[in-house]
Amino acid sequence: MKTLATLILLAISGTAHAETHEELVKRAFDAMESDLSSNWSYTRTARSPDGTFIARYDPRLPDSEHWTLISVDGREPTGDEVEAFLEERERAHGGNDDDDETMFADGSIELIEETDAYWMFAFRPETDSDEEATFMEAVDARLKVVKDGHFVSLVSMRNTGTIKPGKGVKIRKFETELEFAPAYEGGPTVPRRVRAAVQGKAFLVVKIDEEEDIEFSDFEPVGQ
Repeated sequence: MKTLATLILLAISGTAHAETHEELVKRAFDAMESDLSSNWSYTRTARSPDGTFIARYDPRLPDSEHWTLISVDGREPTGDEVEAFLEERERAHGGNDDDDETMFADGSIELIEETDAYWMFAFRPETDSDEEATFMEAVDARLKVVKDGHFVSLVSMRNTGTIKPGKGVKIRKFETELEFAPAYEGGPTVPRRVRAAVQGKAFLVVKIDEEEDIEFSDFEPVGQ
């Protein structure tokens, strides 16, 4: 009888502490590097219709020298290209949000596929306004968690229909993919690739057609 009672208690205890899908995903997100801009030096390769821009980021250098544009389409960049690149990086850095907000809304995680190697979840992106919430209603969002190492390897979002984010604006294509991997075996998860494409029209005459593919490589830990 004691053995039976012990087994029942273990079963109840195990059930009570079973990890939910949301907790599983949050734990995978916790493995991500929380301060990439301070703790890592890396190479950024951005490809778009404007060309291929390869740059190196190093937080150990003075603030104005964190970014070094190495090449544009395989050649040495011009002074104007360096200036424009640094201005763009400054704007991007100024728009960063350091809040510890999650990517997904509470209660929105849904398991849609499981294999021996990964879990695939559907989710509803976290939004800060009614406008963002309306936009995301037409977006199918998914994320993949790799079992070996337990980290988020992919986040993808794409529209399921025409999006009308504002008066006179129609987005017929909205696709974003973010790929992640550990910086080294057992290390924190860092971004490896970002792909984005947006197509549509504004006020029937202004064409919207933007596409970019950014890779991050050669990570070097530099933080204390």
